[in-house]
Amino acid sequence: MKIKIIILLSIILLLSIKGFSQNNAKIDSLKRELKAAEEIKKNADKNVSDINSQINDLLPKVYLTKGGFAALNFNQMSFTNWAAGGTNAISTTALGNFFLNYNKGKISWNNILDLAFGMIKNNSQELRKNEDKIDFLTKFGHNSPLKNLNYAVLGNFKSQFAPSYNFDANNVRSPKISDFLAPAFVLASVGIDYKPIKPLSVYFSPATGKFTIVAENNVPIKKSFNVDTSKSVRQEFGALMNVLFQNDIYKNTNLYTALSLFNNYTDQNTPNRKNIDINLQILINTKLNKFISASFFINSIYDNDIKIKYDKNDESKVGPRLQLKEVFGAGISINLFK
Repeated sequence: MKIKIIILLSIILLLSIKGFSQNNAKIDSLKRELKAAEEIKKNADKNVSDINSQINDLLPKVYLTKGGFAALNFNQMSFTNWAAGGTNAISTTALGNFFLNYNKGKISWNNILDLAFGMIKNNSQELRKNEDKIDFLTKFGHNSPLKNLNYAVLGNFKSQFAPSYNFDANNVRSPKISDFLAPAFVLASVGIDYKPIKPLSVYFSPATGKFTIVAENNVPIKKSFNVDTSKSVRQEFGALMNVLFQNDIYKNTNLYTALSLFNNYTDQNTPNRKNIDINLQILINTKLNKFISASFFINSIYDNDIKIKYDKNDESKVGPRLQLKEVFGAGISINLFK
């Protein structure tokens, strides 16, 4: 009996060893096939790359690229015998984001124009502005000896299209609080521009002039933006960092991000030299179909020189505050230059 058991166990062991050996042989065979396939793929990829290079060499050189989108967003609310209450309202916002870039040899020139204007009409209230923006940035660069690093000159202009007002609880309009060129913000600087990848640019300048303009003789507006009431421009000199990213992050979805950091190290009020002006903009635009799109925009600003009223019951209480603006809408959109 014992002999039979030993023989049976021996047979099972031999079969197991045989099966294991067959598996190892199969694995070795598949590994050889995989290695051969990878070599074929490597050669094929190289051929594809070579053919693309030849095609690009034969095509006309493209030095100028342009693009952008324009959108018209609508929002409407209507209530009839609605027990929970509500206010009838209709609003519309026009958006535009455009770029024009030139690259040839060691020279690059990048331009971005970001525009927005919106109006809202609530029931029993007059038509009001709820969005207004002009933002133009231009940057000229020349290659340096270091990879991905350019010498650069940057200019930036920000303002708005139309007057702005505040409204109290009784819908009474305040005097004008801002307008076109009141204020306007202008940056002019010389620095270096680092571009580790095509959609990303990190610009730094130790020599930047910042100009806050109030082009009309309006004392309250000048005081709000810390411009001398006898002048129309406030000048600052300091360091600037500007980070830009614009690219399609998903199919039919484009992300535009701009971060600006400015430090005025010549402020006559010495303690203020530690403050940094911050302006962060994020714009996401996604195409839902050929003509319909949705967009989301957020803007965060902190500027120690901009005085904001923070107590409605005491007009004398003013000071710097974090400013936030958020706009979301859906509507008609057109991709331009495509």
